[in-house]
Amino acid sequence: MFLNFFKKKDPIEAFWQYFKDHEKELYNFRDEDIEKLFGNLHKLISKVNKQLVFSMPKQMVDEKREFTISAASIGNNFPDVIRLIEAAPQMDRFTFIAFNQRNDDETGVKTNDIELTRDDVFFNYTYDAELPAFYLELYIKGFQEDNDDYYEVAMELLEIVIGEYVLGTEITEIGFHPFISPDELLPINELPNSLELLKNQQIKKSNL
Repeated sequence: MFLNFFKKKDPIEAFWQYFKDHEKELYNFRDEDIEKLFGNLHKLISKVNKQLVFSMPKQMVDEKREFTISAASIGNNFPDVIRLIEAAPQMDRFTFIAFNQRNDDETGVKTNDIELTRDDVFFNYTYDAELPAFYLELYIKGFQEDNDDYYEVAMELLEIVIGEYVLGTEITEIGFHPFISPDELLPINELPNSLELLKNQQIKKSNL
């Protein structure tokens, strides 16, 4: 009994307890509150996994705040994101979302001085149905191999095109290349359709 008294609180439980205790402030958060509220949430989520990140836009959807927990596009972090969201409390004024979602309204992303739009990126792919494995090759306008910002921005663009979960679970490997010619390449907006088509083909084969 004495040992149980000093047992450390589960970090996931502690994270959501803080959220519940500060529900009103988080729902009505002001710019001057962000540093304190989000700083405390960051400390707590770091105790679950230091690589996890979260976001909560100012704009509400149907009078509810959307709170997203992301794995930072690192596959090993996916289980912790899922564990956190599965443990999320039921709160009428909040929607809790696992992973950054596909966003068809976003046209591009920017990091430092590098900006890429959907019109700047093309792709082709090979697919190994036996494994299965999807090998994606990106062809990027203005791409500079020695500039790490291009890789970061390209990955962020993929997230808004297909979503973080699909990116982490359905894409096996990604190659990055300078764009030369659109011949035999597809615009990046076609990537969701290509993945869906392959998925449907696999389902049909499994049903034969």
